[in-house]
Amino acid sequence: MMNMSTFVMNLRIKTRQILTFILFAFCIYSFIIVVFSFIYYKTQSIGLTPYAKPFTEKVDFEKSVYFSIVSFHTIGFGDIHPVSTLGRRIVMVQSVISMFFTSLFSGFLVYFIIKRPNDIFTTRRLYIRFRNERYLLSIRIGNKGRTIIDLKSRFEAWTIENNTRVRAFRHEQELPDLERILYYDIDLDHLHHGKLKKSLLEASQKKIQLHMKFSFIGNDIKSGEQVAFAKYYDSDDLRFGTTFLNVYSWDEKGERKDFRWKNFEKIEPMEEKLVGLFGRTES
Repeated sequence: MMNMSTFVMNLRIKTRQILTFILFAFCIYSFIIVVFSFIYYKTQSIGLTPYAKPFTEKVDFEKSVYFSIVSFHTIGFGDIHPVSTLGRRIVMVQSVISMFFTSLFSGFLVYFIIKRPNDIFTTRRLYIRFRNERYLLSIRIGNKGRTIIDLKSRFEAWTIENNTRVRAFRHEQELPDLERILYYDIDLDHLHHGKLKKSLLEASQKKIQLHMKFSFIGNDIKSGEQVAFAKYYDSDDLRFGTTFLNVYSWDEKGERKDFRWKNFEKIEPMEEKLVGLFGRTES
């Protein structure tokens, strides 16, 4: 649970981000208005008809800006109007642009406020690895966005028997902060994980169809927004390996650099001997 000071800080950050987005959108809006004002003014394709006078006057640039804003918002007072075919065409183009701009602005504003981009991903495969003389069930997690903190994860495995889901394993644990890369490992040689190890062995031998789900929840480090993620696997997604290939290197300051996301899914193969030994338990 976040305390009040953390909540207020996150709220300020979110508010600042929203205001920055609105300012950016306003700049685009102003640019559109000025561009069309200039076009109206230069082409002299609109005219002013005073309410008490039966004739049309030419408009200056200030009145062109006024007409551009009125046209953009489809208000249409009628005091200034197109006086040529070119003018009507320009108004139609601006009306179409205003419709798309308004829709996109509204949609992106809502998206920006309530939703974090989908920048979290995991390996497409679920790996049985041999590391430090132990077998592990491993998933590599990647993050191309802001750091996620306070992670709580869950791993579940089940089979389908007589049209009923039968749980084979469930494991919950807290994880370190997810900055760019995180490894999720379950020690299959642990005394309490024997049932999962047996199920994985039978699934790798095609004796059973095993279904699995990895999920976690956490908080965006800047906005405090809760982030949830889930990935499903089954028996066909199981692979054997040892060490994941590096996706980055370190500089002199101890910071990650040279990300090679193409290596994210790559892993060194496991020797056939070790694959054959998988599933052997002590008597």
